[in-house]
Formats: sequence, structure tokens, C-alpha cells
Amino acid sequence: MPLATYTGWNLRSPDIGALEEMFSMQGSFIPFFRTRAERELHHDPRPSIEERYPSRAQYLEKITAAARNLAAGGYLLDGDVPHIVEHSATEWDYLKGAP
Repeated sequence: MPLATYTGWNLRSPDIGALEEMFSMQGSFIPFFRTRAERELHHDPRPSIEERYPSRAQYLEKITAAARNLAAGGYLLDGDVPHIVEHSATEWDYLKGAP
């Protein structure tokens, strides 16, 4: 349930030189726009948060289900599920409330 595009690389600022090179070991977090209107205004082809998830509750339901599925498969501890949901809720609130 992404709220952004995550990359394993990061472009360098022209201020520090070597513009044609990438920072290794540093990824980027490029948030989705909150609404379709914002996305279209900026010509972003990625669906907005509102287009992906109709509500915060539905987003957190999907997060919870995915985390429980991973725990059932032995990829997470059961005790980690509430922390993942809490972190996801905080990230949602930050991105949906950001100007």
C-alpha cells in the first residue's frame, strides 16, 4: 500500500558537483499527490492517494490485512503488526495533511 514512489537511488544536487552521478546507498521518497486535481495540475502519471485509497480507514484495513498475511507466513512477528499499522497511520496523516 504505497503512499509514494521509493527508489534505491537519489540524484545529486548541482551545488555539490558530479551532477551526472547518483548517490549510492541513499534512496528517494517521492510522495504521491493527495488528490487527482493536484496530480493532473503537475502532470504526474502516478495515481494520487485519493485515487488509490478512498479513505484512511480503508488504507489502514489494507495495511493491517497485508501485515497479518506476512505474519501468518512467518515474514513478520505478530507483535510487529500494530507498530506497522501505527506507522502507516502516521505516514498517511503526514502526507494527507501536508500543504
